[in-house]
Amino acid sequence: MSYTLTVQLKGLSDSVIPDWISEINKFNMQVDVYPEFSFHGHAGFVPFKIVLHDCPNKALNHRELMSGFELYVHPMDTKSKNRPFLSKLFGRPRQLSPIEAKLSEADTELIFHIRAEDSFEFRMGWYAAASIALLCNGVLTDVQEEVQLEGQQLLHYALQVVMDDERTMTEEEWRTHPFEGWLG
Repeated sequence: MSYTLTVQLKGLSDSVIPDWISEINKFNMQVDVYPEFSFHGHAGFVPFKIVLHDCPNKALNHRELMSGFELYVHPMDTKSKNRPFLSKLFGRPRQLSPIEAKLSEADTELIFHIRAEDSFEFRMGWYAAASIALLCNGVLTDVQEEVQLEGQQLLHYALQVVMDDERTMTEEEWRTHPFEGWLG
């Protein structure tokens, strides 16, 4: 199984990383991102040390585990963001929805690829994507469900999706990795 989330936002710098981690921790878990992680030109796996407090599989709570997701950060082509055709034709821009307005101003796209090799990739991908979108006033798109979210609805939706997913797993289906230190 593979799952993709995208976040489009305006302005992204590494200065947001401590706030990003703090926001993820609000999902009843403690996380640390790989110490050398940077958003600048990132392409590939982002490792996290995680300690959960609300996992439906109680045996996995309060243990140091390793998880993460694939993350690709790209600048967006702002030249292709033109006004809608009818607005150009009649010279009046139409009122954009809050999501459309944010998307029209976005200059950076983050692509989160989540796979099923680790039971907590889905959790980490959703919580990380929702948190960065909230902090940077961006828009999260769930490509599979064709859902676009912004603002506080990001956090509520992410929590619901993750908990619904984890509650369906039997004890035999959980795949985890103990945290054994930062490798590399």
